[in-house]
Order: sequence, then structure tokens, then C-alpha cells
Amino acid sequence: GHLGEKVGVVKVVNGAYLVESRFQPQNGDAFKILREGKEVGGATYAKPQRNGFVISSKTRLKNGDGVFITTDTALNSRLLNVVKKANWKLDVYFAEGEKARAIWGNCVIESDNILQSAQNRALSAEEIKTCFYKTDGLPVDVVLNTIQLQGNIFIAKSELNAFRRKVYETITASLCKTDRATLAGKEMPSVVLNGNNQKTTVISDDFSNVAVDIAVYKPQDYQKTPPSSFATGKFEKYVYYPAFATQADLNAIQEMIREYALDGIYAENYGGIVFAIENQVKLFAGTGFNVSNPYSVDTLLQFPCVAYYAVSKELHEKEGKALVSDKAFVLSSGDIKIMDLCYCPFGKTCAKCDKKDVYTLSDDNGRKFPVRRYLAADGSCRFEVYNCAQLIGLGIDGAGKLLDLSVTGDKAKAVAAQNDENLQKQIYETYTSGHLKRGVL
Repeated sequence: GHLGEKVGVVKVVNGAYLVESRFQPQNGDAFKILREGKEVGGATYAKPQRNGFVISSKTRLKNGDGVFITTDTALNSRLLNVVKKANWKLDVYFAEGEKARAIWGNCVIESDNILQSAQNRALSAEEIKTCFYKTDGLPVDVVLNTIQLQGNIFIAKSELNAFRRKVYETITASLCKTDRATLAGKEMPSVVLNGNNQKTTVISDDFSNVAVDIAVYKPQDYQKTPPSSFATGKFEKYVYYPAFATQADLNAIQEMIREYALDGIYAENYGGIVFAIENQVKLFAGTGFNVSNPYSVDTLLQFPCVAYYAVSKELHEKEGKALVSDKAFVLSSGDIKIMDLCYCPFGKTCAKCDKKDVYTLSDDNGRKFPVRRYLAADGSCRFEVYNCAQLIGLGIDGAGKLLDLSVTGDKAKAVAAQNDENLQKQIYETYTSGHLKRGVL
């Protein structure tokens, strides 16, 4: 969404794209091209030209297209070379027969040796400045407020440098010193998890033709009523609590809970705990809680509203096994959500939007990431980005299975029905075993 700064407009001359401008670009500068307020392509600096410069673009440009610089090489160089420095103001005193002194605020630093009488040339103020303006690589600017010399003073250059280093090391140590007490050690409590969960939870907006014990209804539109496959189903019922829930969303969820006597909500963040407590409903703590150790499980289950929890998607099978209880679930197959988008990726061009339920985001390697669009209760669009490969697997022994059918739908249902990974691989075009077989750490 970086617009850049306008530097001129395109003038097509003999097939070349001339920009009449006072701005003087450099090699490496890049531009965004806008036509009637909309981005139509990009361009790079090609060569200088009288009264401006020439740009190169793969997009066919037109007269009047706006040229906005988005990568300014000269500006980047200046910014990267700027170093923020502290300002140290010193008063230094050199007296024959005494130790040299430097004063910084209330801090007084003395040299190790007494200053001797000069036999030939005496120490000068310029030599002191030359020495003390060497900051030894420290990000500081040194100002000598006072330089006082008494008598004909001799000090070896090595001793003067040693005194400077002593002064700067003392100041640095003083600035880095902290009075904060060390936190007392706290032993991690031993948490015993046991039990065996054989339930299957499905996240979807349609629960026909799928075996389910717990249904998490994820609306495509929070303004609409749930389908009959959810409303009349003989299973535990939860509604999906969106990542960017507005007050309108909360009102819609509350109404849905009352109208259909739902058991609770499935949430990916701690806002769900507050909602569940305030509305006296159960909470299914989803993968977004990133539960990754027994202590986290114990802390979460201290909330009476928590009925179930999902272990982190980033755990190896052995790590997840340590978190298994009769309330535990593991994402075993289906879609893997990797990002929530609060803002429209199409620049809110609603009049020209085709309003599809699922879009595709491609990266430089040609991988395709599904982007699910859904409507919040106020009618605004929200988006979720999913992994380019769908998850296959059989979960973890002792933990319930969590199936996310948000995007792939019927294919994910088919995968869920196959208790064989080889058969699952035949259903998806792209697939992954996630981190269960290869952990993050």
C-alpha cells in the first residue's frame, strides 16, 4: 500500500517514457505508475534526459500517467548512514603535580598517575581536544565545556589515551548500571495430563455428509442464519468467534447462541475467554492460543468456561503427545489458516469487486494460497489466508481430531473419511504433514 511521492507525469516520446521533473533519480530507483488514481504498473530509472529522466516499464504507459517514487536510493543511503548519538559534556582539569580529572555530571574520574613537569613542550588544549574527540566507536558526541591547564604539564600520549578510555568506560558503566532487582526464580509446576479423547471436531459452514461430534459453525456471512445441517444436527454446537470481532459481530453471535441454544464459541484469541465468561457459555480454545506446554494447558483450564483446547500447530508429534487430555484436540487434516486480514486487499473497490468466496494469492514460486472472504455482521468484508498445501494426517493418539474445512470443503471431508495417509494424498493436489513429523525447533 506504499504510494510513494509524486515526481512527475509520463510523456511518451518516440516510444520512450520521459518524465519531466526536477527530481534527479539514481540507478536502482523504482516507481509506481498511477492512472486515474489506480496503480497500473511499476517502472525503474533508465537514464537522464534534459529537463527530466527516462523510465523503463513492462507495462504500456500513457501520456499523463502519474509517476511516484517508491524506492529512493539516495534517500535510503542517507537514512542508513544516520547514527543517533548521545551528547556527553565534559569538564577536564590538568594541573602539574596532581592527577588529571574529568567531570561528567556528578561523576568525577581521575587519571592513574600524577602529572609531571614538562622538560620541553608542554601539554596543549588542542592535544586534549584531539584525544577526547576520539570516541572509541561509541555512539556519542563529546563536548568539552571546560579545559583547564595549570603549569607546564607533561603527559605521555599513551597515558592521555589511557585516561580518555578510563573516562569513557566509567561513563558507559554508569549509564548501563541498573538498580532493578533480579527476579526470584519460580519453579515450573508439574502438570499431569491424562485421559483419552476420541471426539472429532469439524470447522465448516456445512455439516452434511461428515461425521462430527463437535460442530464449529464458521459463517460465510454473520448476518445470515445457520444452515439446517448445523441447526438441527445432533452434536455439540459452537460458533466461530472471528479474529477481528466488532460489536456488531458480538451481538450477532449472542443472538445466534440464544436462538439455536448453542453450547459456546470457538475462539483463536483471549478475547474469547472474556466473551465466554460474560455470556456464560463454553469456550473451545482454538489453535490460535498456541498452547505448547503443560503449564499453558494448566493455566488455560483454570478458566471454568474452557471446555476444550487445541494444541499448537507448530508442535512435533512427541511434543503434542505431552499435552493430551480428554479435552485436547489436534489439527489433523484440512485447511491451515496462516493469516487474518482486517483490511481489503483490493483497495475497497467494491463497485467492481466480483465478491467471490475464495480467491488465490500466488507467490514468486508459483505457490497458490487460498484467500477466504467472509462478511462481518456489519456487512464489511474480512479475509483469511490459508496455506498453499492442505494438511493430511491421523492426528495424535489420545487427542481428538480437529478438521478445518473452511476452504476445501468436500475434498477435506473425503480426506477426513480416509484413515490412511496414502489415500489422503490422492485426494489433494498439494499436501503437507505439517509439523507433526517435523517440528519447528
